[in-house]
Amino acid sequence: MFTILVANPKGGAGKSTLSTNISGMLAALKQRVVIMDLDKQQSATNWLARRPDALPRIMSWTEETDMGELRAFAPQWMVIDTHARLRRADRTYLLSRANVVLVPVNPSVFDIEATAKFLLKLHQDPNVHGGRVAIGLIGSRTDSRTRIAQELSSFFQRSGLPVIAYIPDSVLYPQCARDGTSIYELPRGRTEQQLDAWQPLVSWLKAEVARSREAKNAKPDNTLPRRSDLQIA
Repeated sequence: MFTILVANPKGGAGKSTLSTNISGMLAALKQRVVIMDLDKQQSATNWLARRPDALPRIMSWTEETDMGELRAFAPQWMVIDTHARLRRADRTYLLSRANVVLVPVNPSVFDIEATAKFLLKLHQDPNVHGGRVAIGLIGSRTDSRTRIAQELSSFFQRSGLPVIAYIPDSVLYPQCARDGTSIYELPRGRTEQQLDAWQPLVSWLKAEVARSREAKNAKPDNTLPRRSDLQIA
C-alpha cells in the first residue's frame, strides 16, 4: 500500500482539497483508496459522506471504521489528511509509515514562514533525511504569473526540495467539495486547465511509486497503521 501524507502546519493551506482530489483521481483510475482523516474539522470524511454512490468507492478511516471491512477492501493507496497542529510524536509515526509527503503552500508570507519552520522539522526526521520518504511541494491556489507566486517559487528553490506543481485557484474545487467529487470526475470540458496543472503531480507520484518498488531496502508493507498509535489533539 502506497501512503501519501498531506501536511502543513498552517490552516487553510489546501490539505483537504489536495487529499480529496488525489483520492478521486486514484479512484477514477480503478485504484482502491482509503482516506485517513486526522483533521478535527473532518473535511475529507464529510466529503466522502456526500460522495455519490455512482462514483468509484473510496473508504474512510475514522475511529468508527470496521477494520474487518477495511482489510477486506484491501486498499492499494492511503491518503492521510492531517490537521494543522500535528504533534511531534504523531509526525514521527506518520513519517515512518508514509512513502511521500505532499506540502501544499499558499502564496502568502505567513504561509511561507510557517512552512519554512515545518520543512526544517521534516528534514530532521530520519526517514526523510535518509531518503526513504520523499517530500514534494505544491503551490496551492497559485497563479504562476503573479508576483507573489514568484516569491513562493523563490522560497521553494531555497528549500532545495522539488516543486511538483502549481495548482491555480478555481471555483471547481469548492463545487467538488460540496458534491463529494473531484476534478477528475467532472466533464473534461470544464476541467482541462486544472487537469493540465495536476499532470506534473501525477507524473511525480508515478515516479515515486516506481522508486519505492525498486529501492533495495523497501519491502512491501500491506499492514495498516493503528489509529491508536496517534495522539491526536
